[in-house]
Amino acid sequence: MADTARTMNDKGGDAQSRRDRRKNAERSAATRKQILEATVQCLDASGYGAVTNIRVADLAGVSRGAMMHHFSTRQALVIATVEHAYETLNQYRAVEVAKSPPGLDRYRLIMDLSLVTQRMPEGMALNEIRIGSRSDPEIRDAVTPMMSAISEDYVRMVSRIAREAGLKATRELHGLTGTVAMATRALAINTFTYPSPRVGDNVSWTLQTMREDLIARQLGKDRAKYPPPLPEND
Repeated sequence: MADTARTMNDKGGDAQSRRDRRKNAERSAATRKQILEATVQCLDASGYGAVTNIRVADLAGVSRGAMMHHFSTRQALVIATVEHAYETLNQYRAVEVAKSPPGLDRYRLIMDLSLVTQRMPEGMALNEIRIGSRSDPEIRDAVTPMMSAISEDYVRMVSRIAREAGLKATRELHGLTGTVAMATRALAINTFTYPSPRVGDNVSWTLQTMREDLIARQLGKDRAKYPPPLPEND
């Protein structure tokens, strides 16, 4: 009986230990997410140069010790933020794309979402890191492979959606994908120095027209849905 009681106590202790470890892991994951979200907020609101571990810790409402435990260096924080921001954008895109069945409308949607995601806090955070790392060799060396992988992953996703729509993932299609991504990125950044709605409308219209031209060439003019003509200049 005594042995049975000890066995039961041991099992109970093991179960409690597992629960404690799970709670600790959940708390640690929650703190890490809190820090990364604060980093995105700091990048979006104040720019790359404003991001320090101390400032982010204060913004996240965590102790300096907790910050050091998760991210001992600025480089580690920036790298993790790139991963977090891209994962968040991917989750958003997945939800939005799922609202449209596979086909040309889904392909049009994923292309139109580019400007939306570039303007989201996570999109702006990635843009700040891209720009800021240009003059920060240590960070640049760390994030360049990641940014390259992100770009390639995005092209693969768009190409898959394009093929589901009956399109061929040609170099022209890849060129259009890159043009849309780079143009919408520039638009998102340009908003702060030249907030002209007309410029945004003109660029968006041009990109949509290029997309429909590609669809017309590959699938026939009857499959294209061109945007309405832009108003004449005043």
